[in-house]
Order: sequence, then C-alpha cells, then structure tokens
Amino acid sequence: MSEPRSVVVFRRTILPWSETFVASQQLALTAFTPVFVGYEPDPKGARLVEGRPTILLSDHHPVPPLGKALLKYAGRVPRAWRDAIAATRPALVHAYFGSGAIPAGHLARALGVPLVVSYLGMDITVTPRSQAEVRRRHRAFAMADRVLCVSEFLARKLREAGCPPEKVQVHYTGVDITKFVPSGAPPVPDQVLFVGRLAAKKGVIHLLRAMVTVQRTLPSAECVIAGDGDLRAALEAAATQLGVRARFLGVQTPAQVNALMQRATVLCGPSVVDARGNAEGLPFTFLEAQACGCPVVVSTSGGTAEGVAEGETGYCVAPGDEAALADRLLRILTDPARRAQMSTAARAHMERAFNLRSQTVVLEGIYADVIARAARD
Repeated sequence: MSEPRSVVVFRRTILPWSETFVASQQLALTAFTPVFVGYEPDPKGARLVEGRPTILLSDHHPVPPLGKALLKYAGRVPRAWRDAIAATRPALVHAYFGSGAIPAGHLARALGVPLVVSYLGMDITVTPRSQAEVRRRHRAFAMADRVLCVSEFLARKLREAGCPPEKVQVHYTGVDITKFVPSGAPPVPDQVLFVGRLAAKKGVIHLLRAMVTVQRTLPSAECVIAGDGDLRAALEAAATQLGVRARFLGVQTPAQVNALMQRATVLCGPSVVDARGNAEGLPFTFLEAQACGCPVVVSTSGGTAEGVAEGETGYCVAPGDEAALADRLLRILTDPARRAQMSTAARAHMERAFNLRSQTVVLEGIYADVIARAARD
C-alpha cells in the first residue's frame, strides 16, 4: 500500500499558539499526511506541530523578506521552497484564514494542485476598508477550488461578499473527545471561566459588568480569565474599578486550558461584534468546554449559537446584554442539579455533532472530492 499523499497546510506563521484547532484537525488525518508550510516559525506555538513535517520559507531563501514579497506581489514562489514542498507529493493546499488565500493560491498553482481555503471569522466578517480589499477578496474566491467555513453564519457572509455559492461548504471543526473529557470530579464551586484573546470582539468587559450582579447575589462567585491581548491592562483596571473579584491568568498551555475547563462551574463567552464588523465564526473554545462537561453561557454573536443546544448544554443571550448574562450564569451557579444535567448533555452533544474523528472523515471526503474534480477539469 502506498503512503498517504500530503496536504500542504498553509499559515503565514507556523503556528500561532491560539490555533490549536488547526493542529488538532490536521493531526487527526489518516488518509493524508499534513505538511505545515509558512513563512516563518511562531515560537509560542511551536509545540503544536512539534515533530511534524514543517517547511518554512525562512529556511529555503537567502533573504526571506524578499522571497515573501515576491510571492505576495508577483506571485512567484521561491524555487527551493517550492521544490522542498513538492518533494512531499502534495495532493492539495489547505489555507487557514482568507488572509492567506492568495499566497496559498500562488503556491497551489506552482505545485499543480487544487486549493481549499477555510474562513473562520474576521477574515470575512470585517467590513473592507477599500475597494482594493474587496478585489483581494474576490481574487481569493476565484483562486479557491473549495471554500470552507465553520458556521452557517460565515457561509452567509461569504455569499454576501461575492463568493460563488457552489464553492461554499460548512464544515464544523471537530473536538478531540478523547482529550477533552469530564474529569469525574465535582467542579470548583461558583467559578466562571473565560478563555480567549483579550480583544474587543471577545466582550470580556460585559462579563466583568455582569459579574457585579453575580457576585452581589453569590458573593463566593469568582471570575477566572485565561488569555492575553491588547485589552488586558484595561480589563484588569475595569475589574478593580467595578469591585469584581477576577483572576487574570494570562496565556495558558492547551493542557492548562483543558484542566481549567474540567474544573469550572460554567464557561462564559460574551462575544460582541466590534467596530469593524468582526464577529465570531464558531469559537472552538466553547466546543472544548462542552466536551469537558462544562456548560456554557455565550452570546449569539456570529455563529456561536450553532454550537450550543439552548437550555440543554448552556444558554445563549443577545450580545452585550449584561443583565441576561448575569441571569443565565446565576441559573447554573446556584442550581447544582441543573448544572449536572447540562454537563451530561453538553458532553453528549459534542460526541454526537462535533466529534473530531467523524468530522475528520468528513474533511477527508471533501479533500477527495476536490482532488477528483480538479483531475477531471
């Protein structure tokens, strides 16, 4: 039996620490071998692909910035880099995020293979700032053989932006339910967990304001915030000003995040749409928490609600509705029986609809279809 052909997994840096979903999805492949390809390494996320085939432009060009510029502006793929990638016998190129679609398209053309592009949120929800950005989007759509997205919400956004409907396909990212599992121990009492970047889109300020009401009703309640970002200092100051008891943990490893989800009473995702229209696609963190048996209280921003069974595995509230956020958090925090029931339902929901193994089978079927169609054309 011949060895599986490779899939070129294109990201400009390999691999940002927050993109565990890229690594988990690709490392679950069985019919294909992922080869991670980009311009340069990201030291913070290096462990995500440690020991896996990685081919960087910075290792195959004497002046990497020049090689990157030639690819970006002239569509010229540096020969040594191309040859190293071609040696892996690639069947297709899969670019994550629309921002990398055009250079990935040049690479796919140089290799003579089709291109799949995954859109995950801000790469299609933000409002273009110029006609040049609009043209780049249309060019990316034209270069792609298949355009994947993680929610029906993003599929609609893609069609509205001019992506040919026949190219658009929703594919939910799967959760490794063998790794994200309930701990079997009782949760930490009255703990509200947030996991994510501390950016405007994540809406953490609304969680902090909701915690004023939560802690007034339930003084033992604690807010634990895992993640970092430009707004961290401002959010820490806001928590102090509001008198909210909150712990800011900073960046956590995937194992630490897993442990936090296993222990928390509830995970909160108070996302909003930011000033540029940036909205959630379908945050992977919310799925991982449910796989750990942790109920969620999230906003309906973007495609978030598509991953939650309302009233069964958690609650969904309108973006920015701090009163509703506090109310739903308290429903779970103050009712252990409800929390236990939701925990069981959340785990079952992930096993049924978001299992990494079954979603990987779907993804490999998409790859096979794209390859077969390209061979016929």
